[in-house]
Amino acid sequence: MSERFSFPIRFEDADMRAAVNAFALRALFLEKPVAAALPLALIALSCAGLVYAGDGEDAFLLFFGVLALLAIFVFGGWRMQQRMMREKVEKARGHLSSARLLDEGVVIDAGGGAPLLPWKQIKAVWPGERVWLLIVATNHFIALPIERAPAEALDFLSSQVTAAKA
Repeated sequence: MSERFSFPIRFEDADMRAAVNAFALRALFLEKPVAAALPLALIALSCAGLVYAGDGEDAFLLFFGVLALLAIFVFGGWRMQQRMMREKVEKARGHLSSARLLDEGVVIDAGGGAPLLPWKQIKAVWPGERVWLLIVATNHFIALPIERAPAEALDFLSSQVTAAKA
């Protein structure tokens, strides 16, 4: 394995909270806006149909029931991601953490055994101001703090992920 870049990383609570918030916002509303808006539009249309048919009370119950379920699922998923991120930050506390970019993939050592994440397993890279999100599945990401990362390393990471998708 040929190492191209290596840089120290530091996991900060505020950065990790911002990473989870950015992931939730982008995954829910920005990546596939039609997938988020279509079910809501269908529920609104159903409620309008119920009101038009004279069943305003049923429309009210349907609308607020669906909103309550949506809020429970969104908030529950967001809290789960926050909790998992806090656990990772606690695990990394007191350890020297680093990111190594290799020809084969990336290794993020955050206080434990750090496996190689091959480039082809990273579906997308979502750049942020202080943290980049490496998307590995629909609801799973790896936060990479970039405060101490050289620009060349970030360019290499982006190009490797793009090349692996091709």
